[in-house]
Amino acid sequence: MFETKKPGKKIQEVLRKLGNKYTIKTIDCENCIYLKLDNGYFFEVSGLDGSKKDFNATIYVWGNIEGSKTVETISNIDSLDMLRDSLDEVEGKYLKLE
Repeated sequence: MFETKKPGKKIQEVLRKLGNKYTIKTIDCENCIYLKLDNGYFFEVSGLDGSKKDFNATIYVWGNIEGSKTVETISNIDSLDMLRDSLDEVEGKYLKLE
């Protein structure tokens, strides 16, 4: 059985800067930033818990039904500002859906 390491400083710092509506959740043996909307859609931000100093995140948007697959992927996010903007954009988009 795999054990996921504790979240590193980088992901914790990003989480702190994004705000308390986000959490860290282990998804596919990786610590990811996570947000679940009231309508069931959820966002997984991957790529921020490694030891690399560069910023390279990917947002996966998951559907709102059990067993759903990703419905959108946003990759090559190379800064905290770009991550914030991208999360704000997809949150606004998917909050409108049922």
